[in-house]
Amino acid sequence: MSGVAGILLRQEGRPAAAADIQQMLARMRHRAHDGSSWWTDRSAALGHAWLDTTGEDGPGPLTMAGGRLAVTADCRLDNRDELLARLGIRDRMAADAMLLMRAYLEWGEACPTYLQGDFAFAIWDAERRALFCARDHFGIKPFYYHSTAGRFAFASEIGPILALDGVGTRISEHQISGFLAGLPDDPQATHYAEIFRLPARHTLTVTDSQVTLRRYWQIEPSPKPLRADAADEFRHLFSRSVQNRMRGTPAIGAMLSGGLDSSSIASVAGLRAAAEGRQRLKTFSLVFEKGSPMDEKPFIDAVLGRHRLDGTLIAVGDHAPFAEFERILEEQQGTFLAPGLSLTRSIYRTAGAKGVKVLLDGHGGDEVVSHGHGLLHELANAGRWLALWRELHGASGTYGEGMLAMYFRFLTIYGPAWRIARWRNQVNRLLSRLRLKPAAQRRAPAWGGLVNTELARRTDLIDRFHRAGYMPSKVSASEALTHRWVLSTGLVPHAFEVLDKAAAIFGVEPRYPFWDKPLVEFCLALPGEEKLHNGFGRHVLRRAMEGVLPPAVQWRQDKIDFTANLVKGMLRNHRDLLDTVLMSEGDRIAPYVNLPEVNAAYARLLEKPDEAAPLDVQYVWRSISLSLWLRQIQPAGNPA
Repeated sequence: MSGVAGILLRQEGRPAAAADIQQMLARMRHRAHDGSSWWTDRSAALGHAWLDTTGEDGPGPLTMAGGRLAVTADCRLDNRDELLARLGIRDRMAADAMLLMRAYLEWGEACPTYLQGDFAFAIWDAERRALFCARDHFGIKPFYYHSTAGRFAFASEIGPILALDGVGTRISEHQISGFLAGLPDDPQATHYAEIFRLPARHTLTVTDSQVTLRRYWQIEPSPKPLRADAADEFRHLFSRSVQNRMRGTPAIGAMLSGGLDSSSIASVAGLRAAAEGRQRLKTFSLVFEKGSPMDEKPFIDAVLGRHRLDGTLIAVGDHAPFAEFERILEEQQGTFLAPGLSLTRSIYRTAGAKGVKVLLDGHGGDEVVSHGHGLLHELANAGRWLALWRELHGASGTYGEGMLAMYFRFLTIYGPAWRIARWRNQVNRLLSRLRLKPAAQRRAPAWGGLVNTELARRTDLIDRFHRAGYMPSKVSASEALTHRWVLSTGLVPHAFEVLDKAAAIFGVEPRYPFWDKPLVEFCLALPGEEKLHNGFGRHVLRRAMEGVLPPAVQWRQDKIDFTANLVKGMLRNHRDLLDTVLMSEGDRIAPYVNLPEVNAAYARLLEKPDEAAPLDVQYVWRSISLSLWLRQIQPAGNPA
């Protein structure tokens, strides 16, 4: 993990200030465990904060073509051999950043379409007087920017941009309402009205006169025909993805929760390390007290007992979710949708203390491989009721409600009554062309009454939620469309940005083997029966791990719900904080949240903590998070 920063002065005759780029790098000191440096000319200044995780020499920025091009990059390219061959480069040790510039010389602004891996980079082209920026396919590497007529500035974090003179700190009500609704629907906006993000799978070209945003790729199934055995192909792609993410530093570890995703990664990586004669792979696991519903130690022990792994167990103990929260908010530079971040952070802290620089993470396995729940809708839509019954019966209680209840719900949606409902929808669509339906008559959003009514109105939250917060019925009726919709939501890059900033503090780079472009495209192309079979979601992954995972892990169907642990931790360890924020200091968040609704949710948690409704938990957690962040950024007595 590295950090990039840069400034482009968009007016001739003004030299780029080295002092500004140095100031930005100083705000990213935690990303510069292995050094930092900068480069300037009359118009541009590029900076690089370096954590060596790929074994390359020097922190950059790099220049070539007689100084015509300069690049700063946070990247790891996985298709290096292909690029070296296509670009005619014989130096197999060429740095990834150098390959980026050669790719730019060869293919121009189309170069990201030829890249695989995780990257965020900026190339200054002095001949064109253009700054070309790009972000990877899934948004794993962050990229933020600020643009005015006279200056364009960018960085891997928001803080370095805020440090520059002339950058306003006005917060975005649009983002606050989205956070409260659990809806990161704007791929460009941040918590600050004058700072933006470069969306995943997009490029940005900045010249003296304009800023041009382009999408270079969209999530689609692989066009390649499937092999006879999908599990064999999955195993090949998955193993190659793990191997690619083990490139570079020997200081590699892996998260090991005991679930299917992290266990698959740790097992495959452990086998790879042993085959290459490396030291035992270090793994890091959170361990709850024995008998707790969150206790996964038996599964963790099963994996550790099967492979040559160096396991570290981190006792959770008495969880305090708001401990160090002010510092976490400073690191994140805003609120975030990750109530369990403090636990993840403890893994990063332990891994960093043990000298690990790269941490393999199973995040995203559910989304990439897919549980195949869209297949249930396909079966019902096609009238295949016996096949639907078999899938629901095989799943037992996996879906969170009784099998019969689910079966009759599908029957209601897709059975004879569905024909009437579809006809009714057609009539309603016809009527809506003549007269728009008032917003008040639409389906109530899932966030209910949490958001202040005036804030929701000012930020068009209801319309935004109906556009991006609900899966359209024509999508939910297709497993292929459901799968792509899930991978395309704003929650994907949001999670990567949150984890990136949390890990950077401890000198750790998370890498995600499931988020590999060829693997994602392959999974999207799979038929629903390869994702859900006899009630087992992610079936292709389970088959691919035959002989690799212990059967108890390979075929487990339960998934831990940490809601009870969050409620217990909040009420046991932060009762005074909750009382203060929601009562004594309620005026701070009153312009943003529906305070009576939040207090009612809090009262229900206090009355029946063991029966806490997930929505009530989110009401309280998000309200407290917002209040603590506003306390940080707003001087006392100045709520504006």
